[in-house]
Amino acid sequence: MKTNLKYLIAFFSLFIIVACDNDDDNNDVMMEDRNIVEMAQDTPELSNLVSALILADSGTDSNLVSTLSGNGPFTVFAPTNQAFVDLLTQLDGFNSLSDFDTEEGKAMLTTILQYHVVAGAAVTSDQLSDNQEVTTVQGETVMVDLSNGVRLEDATENAATVTTADIEASNGVIHIIDKILLPQAIVDMLNAQTLVEIVVGNDSLSILEAAVIKTNLVETLNSEGPFTVFAPTNDAFVALLDVLGDDYNSLDDFDTADEIELLKNILLYHVVPTEIYAADLSETSVETAFAGNNLKVVASGDTFVIQDATGGNSNIVAADVLASNGVAHVIDRVLLPN
Repeated sequence: MKTNLKYLIAFFSLFIIVACDNDDDNNDVMMEDRNIVEMAQDTPELSNLVSALILADSGTDSNLVSTLSGNGPFTVFAPTNQAFVDLLTQLDGFNSLSDFDTEEGKAMLTTILQYHVVAGAAVTSDQLSDNQEVTTVQGETVMVDLSNGVRLEDATENAATVTTADIEASNGVIHIIDKILLPQAIVDMLNAQTLVEIVVGNDSLSILEAAVIKTNLVETLNSEGPFTVFAPTNDAFVALLDVLGDDYNSLDDFDTADEIELLKNILLYHVVPTEIYAADLSETSVETAFAGNNLKVVASGDTFVIQDATGGNSNIVAADVLASNGVAHVIDRVLLPN
């Protein structure tokens, strides 16, 4: 009887193990039953991507949602919500995805989204090789860089990093990335404006625009460059005027030749005669267009601030605003030279 009981226990143990294995298999099947769009819909940090896909399709001939719900296979490089936020800070006139609701905006959005899709293959991370060129649905390629994790190089100076790889779907694979990939077609479109034109088109930089005109720097900042401009907001100029006291209530109070020259030198102190992108920032000192005066780049937590000759720090509130003759970073404080 004890022998039979021992066999009976062994049989039930085996039954439980097999049942558990079957449950695991069923869970895997359920995961793989979801297509790429459904997987994105079920991933909170990809909600902006889902919204972008729907917007790009609305009222147009684009059919990204239905395509990515189809048989595939596809590889999708899926930007996070923060990646979309970062892109919007770089685009003049685009404060949210809803600003892409024009015909031109939807076409631009469709081009960007197609650049994140590879058709005909579900490429997992272990199938990628260093310096591999991957052709996207948009027609241009992204370059794979495996020197530090998995990074994807687009037509800009800043690579995207794969933060979560190999999310399997029924019709392909998703790799989550931390930056919107931009093809050359979009970069050319964005770069059509000079730095001055970008400043003129931004309401929050209207005082900077007036200062550039007052000091006759328009031609300089419209020239070939390349330049990096740290562009103070209107609030930054208002704060500076408050510090200067009752004699300076507006730019109109810079009315003598010496004062206009002073204002010009302050503006030139915000210009670096080379391109510096956010990804290139490191603790260093950079020479400005105001001869003999440098700015310091200082680490602050997980980011960097710009320090002037007074030791005051300015935060970058919008990075990598691309122009035809350089790049601008919007800052929250006017930088002061010696």
